[in-house]
Amino acid sequence: MRTFKIRLFGAGIFGEHLIKSESEPTTDQIENKVADLINSGEMKLKSDVGFHSKNKWTLTYEEILNEL
Repeated sequence: MRTFKIRLFGAGIFGEHLIKSESEPTTDQIENKVADLINSGEMKLKSDVGFHSKNKWTLTYEEILNEL
């Protein structure tokens, strides 16, 4: 099982969450998972007045490797 860290930021919001997947997820799978996490309240969005764009949002993900 692989672990991925998802970050959603821009348009005045910020949120992040860890997900598990058997394989590398597709862009559509990531977007659908984020929508489900936000709708269920599992992914909390916070106000972000930082340097991120005010007119658009960015969604990124990266695999988290377990280091021993």
